[in-house]
Amino acid sequence: MKISILEAKFRRSKLELNYTELWKTLNISKQNIILQTINLSINETPIVTSFINNVEWWLITDQTIYNYNNYLDKILLSNISKIEIFKDIKTLNESCINIYYNEKILPLKLEEKSWIIIIEILKHLTHLNISIDKNFDKY
Repeated sequence: MKISILEAKFRRSKLELNYTELWKTLNISKQNIILQTINLSINETPIVTSFINNVEWWLITDQTIYNYNNYLDKILLSNISKIEIFKDIKTLNESCINIYYNEKILPLKLEEKSWIIIIEILKHLTHLNISIDKNFDKY
């Protein structure tokens, strides 16, 4: 799926979000903070990001998830084996999804209500089904 289609889906969602936005609309100074920390490959395209502050952000590209929370996690989309959401995600103010890769788990922190479109984007990029964790109490 073309990046422009994913961006259009994000725009059409019309979610009122504070930190999560398309890379194209992200303030240049915030883009520079992210780009100083990561090395995008020549043919890699940033799509959506959540920028809370200089030490807490993530970026999803057409190839990778970069998650920065005082240190950088870099997850190739091709290495993701499973994506899991919690059954009560709709009622949480702040939530996360678990991303399973290389026998590790990344809890990707999401802004309230943004999970709807982030999961849609990840489904298209990874071609994985998203599973629901029924054991919410352990979270």
